Amino acid sequence: MINRIVSLYIICLFGFEGHTQVLYYQETCQCGVTGAGFSTAQGNGSGDFSIYIEPGSTIKKAILFGVHFGDNTIQKVPALIQLNNMNLVFGEQNALNINFNAFGNPFGKNINLHSIDLTSIINPATNNYHITIPDQGNSCLECQFNCFYLYVLYENPMFGQNISSYVLLNNQNEAASNQYELPILNQIFNTSPIGFAVYLDRLGGFIPVDGSSLWFNNGTWNNVGVLKGGDYVNSNWDGAGVKGHFYFQNNTLFGLDDDTPDNQVEGTDGLLNVDSFLHPDGSLKWKVNWENNLTIIGRYNIYNGFFIEHSTPCDTFSVSVPSDTTICRGESLQLNVVGGSQYEWLPATDLSCSTCPNPVFTGDSTQLYTVRIWNNDSCSVVRPVKITVGNCAGIKENILPESFSIYPNPTAGIFNIDCTETLMEISIEVLDLLGKVHFKDSFLSQKTQAFQLNLSPGTYLIKVSKEGIEFLTKRIILE
Repeated sequence: MINRIVSLYIICLFGFEGHTQVLYYQETCQCGVTGAGFSTAQGNGSGDFSIYIEPGSTIKKAILFGVHFGDNTIQKVPALIQLNNMNLVFGEQNALNINFNAFGNPFGKNINLHSIDLTSIINPATNNYHITIPDQGNSCLECQFNCFYLYVLYENPMFGQNISSYVLLNNQNEAASNQYELPILNQIFNTSPIGFAVYLDRLGGFIPVDGSSLWFNNGTWNNVGVLKGGDYVNSNWDGAGVKGHFYFQNNTLFGLDDDTPDNQVEGTDGLLNVDSFLHPDGSLKWKVNWENNLTIIGRYNIYNGFFIEHSTPCDTFSVSVPSDTTICRGESLQLNVVGGSQYEWLPATDLSCSTCPNPVFTGDSTQLYTVRIWNNDSCSVVRPVKITVGNCAGIKENILPESFSIYPNPTAGIFNIDCTETLMEISIEVLDLLGKVHFKDSFLSQKTQAFQLNLSPGTYLIKVSKEGIEFLTKRIILE
């Protein structure tokens, strides 16, 4: 059998001039994959969308992507997004540090991509979602979180073939024509369709020339149609953009909402099979061209993403990478990958090594890294690692007195405090490295007290006070 490169990609495209795309996430698993999105174009509103998860599946990975459109200072004001019964806060804390300008004129807005990992929350029996985007209470109507996409990988022992799955994020400023490439793919079964679903925002359907044509290069450029308008699920918001709603499993591509799995896109149909459009060098190369030349003020076509899915002969393999971490400015951080045989960290900036499993980070600003990990059969996976660098609000760690011990450290969430001080009330606070308090409690000294922290992995500080006077600050790591 002749094999081709095959994989699933979520590709969200944004950027600054001179920068390239970021391969954010890649996985190989005995999985299906599904995705769907919703946008209000601008402002607030609510609506419904559907994905498809095969009964009997378990969730491998689930990510809700959100796009903030507008002023970067307003982005710091969080928005409470409701997805079914989940209250999800989008704001500076889950920004991916990947941005681009959405339009080449003085009225152009910055795009900032955010994500929340919902792997442990998504119910595999739930396919229908209601999303509410609130009034975000600022003077700029367009400066909002208003475009979301839910991506889910689901494992099922009944599936006969593996898929590979990728997330590509772009940091390339929007222009009249933007070209993209995914140069390194895992192997593809030659019998597999290659699904390609778009994730776009702000494509006007009511203006005759406010769409974008999509082209693929398989040796020559092929026009596969024009994208414009707002999906059926966004029918109350003309210009909300096109999002490919789909699922792929058992070597078959399926369309959802108003999307069809053929080899063309048209209007709000944002899904196609690109198996005939692979470039001779084994890559995928495509471009999007505005219908007009970007001279009309106040118009946007925002290319938030593309998803590609297909079957692969690649074997699955396990890897472990560091969790997203917050450190103080001036500190270094040891990173460590477990699994695989070859590695590539991008960007290489502020790392002691970019091709080893254990580089040391010494930067003084927040950075999103991705590490690509190859196994012995030349197949790869990619994982993101975000390091947030803060000023730590002037907090310093004190020397632990002999009368106290705090253990275990690192901890999975439970820690103990042993105290032999004279009987008195002891108060504790747990803070992140930016000084935000996440937990408070008190206990009587002269005994061991256990505490449970239900917090995200990372580094925290425990402040201990007695009789209202703070006397101890200790650093603790949650794994």
